[in-house]
Amino acid sequence: MSFLRHSWRLLQASSESAAASRCCRSFSEAASTSGRQGATPSGSAAASSSTAPASASAAASSAGAGGLPGSRLGGTSRLFENVKPMAAEEVSAATAEAPSEPGAAMRMLTTAGNAALLGLLGAGAFFGYYTVRYDADTLQTVVQETHKEENQFAGSSVWLPVMEWYLEQRIYLQSEIKKYQDPPSESLLPPLPQGASHVRTLVLDLDDLLVHSDWTRGRGWRTFKRPGAEDFLKQMAQLYEIVLYTHALPTYADPILDRLDPSRFIVYRLYRDSTLYQHGHHVRELSKLNRDMSKVLFVTSDPEACKLHPTNTVLLKPWKLEGGDHTLLDLMPFLDAIYRANPPDVRKIVEGYEGQDIPTAFRERMRLAAEEQQRKKASRRGLLKSIYRPQ
Repeated sequence: MSFLRHSWRLLQASSESAAASRCCRSFSEAASTSGRQGATPSGSAAASSSTAPASASAAASSAGAGGLPGSRLGGTSRLFENVKPMAAEEVSAATAEAPSEPGAAMRMLTTAGNAALLGLLGAGAFFGYYTVRYDADTLQTVVQETHKEENQFAGSSVWLPVMEWYLEQRIYLQSEIKKYQDPPSESLLPPLPQGASHVRTLVLDLDDLLVHSDWTRGRGWRTFKRPGAEDFLKQMAQLYEIVLYTHALPTYADPILDRLDPSRFIVYRLYRDSTLYQHGHHVRELSKLNRDMSKVLFVTSDPEACKLHPTNTVLLKPWKLEGGDHTLLDLMPFLDAIYRANPPDVRKIVEGYEGQDIPTAFRERMRLAAEEQQRKKASRRGLLKSIYRPQ
């Protein structure tokens, strides 16, 4: 609406400027006409002076006394007498005629704009209600039921075609979005070689697990390696098939991994396009790795990344450049114990640490187990001493 008001003001200004320019032209034409009329009497006086000397001397005396300026003054007064009515008439005609046509156009534009705005608001409220209130499947069921004669209502002949069109557009749009939300394939990794079904897969996240990227005004973006990351990769590569699964783009992740893992201990790299985009988060879809889920462990520091498979996940504290961090090194004994124990399903072991920090809890359990073993050894030695003690 502000645009329409601005256009109307421009039309008013242009009409007033056009009227003013016409007034100026009328003023200049009147001035030139009056000048010619004032010059004609002096010319006739000069002609009469050649035939009548008395008249010439009279004309000369009157000219010497200021007859010529007087004639100009008289012409100027006649000029303003003629100009004032013309300017007033033209200005009044311009101001009377100019607003009429733009005013009608302005009213038409305003009415059309208001109608279009109200229509858009109404359509947005109508379709927005059905978008929020119903999912596509439920709404499709409602439309199918409304086609039955006993479920029809007043206005259903209009409502049904509109809702069918809306459903068609909504389903199409959701299918297009789903292409970008879901992983590109049902099998993100090639199958294991024949005879390697016993191999366990260790899936690692990148940000705040192996590295941390930080920005400051002084140095810009820099990526820091977590303490123990290189040793962790080197040791775990001897026990597991290592897969990196990150929400980052290849343009960000590849340069980091090339420097972090020059020996290529990480066998496969999966990026953002292989994640499942769900509720604003890039979730790792481990079931599409083409691996036995009972032999897959996922290590991450992002709680949102592991929502689909919590029993396969070892959740660590995120690293934010804290000094003295040794989380990865503390995790190595746990992963080594799983490899050596070779349990039929790693998910049962992870469930036993639910709600705990696994490296810390495992270390504590190992300490208690060692103490128990020492007590058993001591009691066994005491029993032997009591058996062989001389009487």
